[in-house]
Amino acid sequence: DDILSERRGLEEIGHCAVTMTREMRDHIRSRLGPDLVFVILSMDKEEIRKRVKDRHHGDEHAVEMMEPINKLCDPIGDDEENAVSVTVTSEMSKEDVLNKILELVH
Repeated sequence: DDILSERRGLEEIGHCAVTMTREMRDHIRSRLGPDLVFVILSMDKEEIRKRVKDRHHGDEHAVEMMEPINKLCDPIGDDEENAVSVTVTSEMSKEDVLNKILELVH
């Protein structure tokens, strides 16, 4: 419900949240409506480890905490509407990822 109230003030602004399972995405869709688009980012396990470690200043504990969470994430279902998948590679900058998302969403 908090996201729903925030959405009323958002127009073209994106909103980010971790939505691990299809069930979670379906529930959020039921609350926010059919215009919502989910962007699922995926990457190689070693790249995930590297990026998490870099973001947490080398903290290996942060990496260990994220590994089980990543295993819970569901890919986009074949029948899932308004969802796009972006495979992030080590060569991609943040801008590259954003541009790919914009290309797929628009």
